[in-house]
Amino acid sequence: MVKMKKNTCDIAIIGAGVAGLTLAGILADRGVRVHLVEPYPPKPFKDTDITGRTVALMQSSLNILKAAGLEDFYNEHGTKMEIMRIYDDSIAGQKPIISEFDSFDLGLEYFSMNIPAAPLRARLYEDLKNRKTVIFHEKKSLAGYSYHNDSMVQVTLDDGTVIDTSLIVGADGRESTVRQIANIDTQRKIYKQSAITFVINHSRAHKNTSTEFHRPGGPFAIVPMRGNQSSIVWVETTEKADALTALPKDAFEAALQEATNDILGGVRLETPPQSWPLCAIKAKSLTAPRVALIAEAAHVMSPITAQGLNLSLRDVAALAETVMDTLRVGEDIGSHTTLKTYERRRSFDIDTRTFGVNGINQLVSSNRAATKDFRRIALKIVDRISPLKHLLMQHGLAPTLDQGRLASGQPL
Repeated sequence: MVKMKKNTCDIAIIGAGVAGLTLAGILADRGVRVHLVEPYPPKPFKDTDITGRTVALMQSSLNILKAAGLEDFYNEHGTKMEIMRIYDDSIAGQKPIISEFDSFDLGLEYFSMNIPAAPLRARLYEDLKNRKTVIFHEKKSLAGYSYHNDSMVQVTLDDGTVIDTSLIVGADGRESTVRQIANIDTQRKIYKQSAITFVINHSRAHKNTSTEFHRPGGPFAIVPMRGNQSSIVWVETTEKADALTALPKDAFEAALQEATNDILGGVRLETPPQSWPLCAIKAKSLTAPRVALIAEAAHVMSPITAQGLNLSLRDVAALAETVMDTLRVGEDIGSHTTLKTYERRRSFDIDTRTFGVNGINQLVSSNRAATKDFRRIALKIVDRISPLKHLLMQHGLAPTLDQGRLASGQPL
């Protein structure tokens, strides 16, 4: 018989990805007792290599990371994206349509900062090891939970550990166990596309400019990194993506050279290509009794427009603010009232972003002649009408929905 081990905390966070770790860091610094459950902990930061996965974080997201103590990290390892270029060359034999969006036009130093994902997670994880109010349950998984009184929920892990907590936060990804146990349904869409990610070296300077090509298989994005390196997100039909990743290195680099239109000169692989299928998932509710969902447990979307982690970090900020506001007045952080406050804050932002990203992905990826013509005409109009271009930049590149205190750079 397994000997039961018991713990008590304010919040049990299931899943130690960037979102779960950021939430833990923000709350732990304010004295909240947090238990983190993570079956696959990262390597130590010093042993963590850069992979093809990077995250382009807007200023609001950087403010949230700053609240978790990561300002020095992203300033050292991130790369500023000052210009965003859209490049439509989807019709063979016709001149490409190119539109550039400059952060200076919004009075910003930069739109976002591109940060290597694996080192970001490793640094967050390592920093939390020094927080006295954070307890890690490493290489363990959630087995279940049950309600045993009006103010606490009992979490059971797969090794028999039992945790009593006021609130469970599901930060355990797109196939969230927390969401499944809570019987929260999802809306799903399979795109029949896959994203290939990797890092390249190139002979020309990127000049802190990101470029997104609009093509029938999906977007092809080049995102600047430190030095003469960039990260690539290459979206294609799953069939073509599988064929590309199966190519020998020299053949893949030849296909890559053609895909970049030589805008960065000669290119070569720095990291091996990795591929995963794309889908859209949205939880039909963000909460259940004493349960809150954040990040990919709540929403998954196409990488086009790089909204994913930015949206997830706004979940983190809203939940952290809601929890702290509740604690300050001495109320129950897992109550129905608290959770509905969180859900009310996040629902509109999540709904509009997931709907918008899905629509953009369909528009960009369509191979219909009429759609391609419409897309190119729309891009020409946007490029020529400054007020419209400014409005699109404000909404898409510097969103203000549910800005909150943390996202605005204010104290919690």
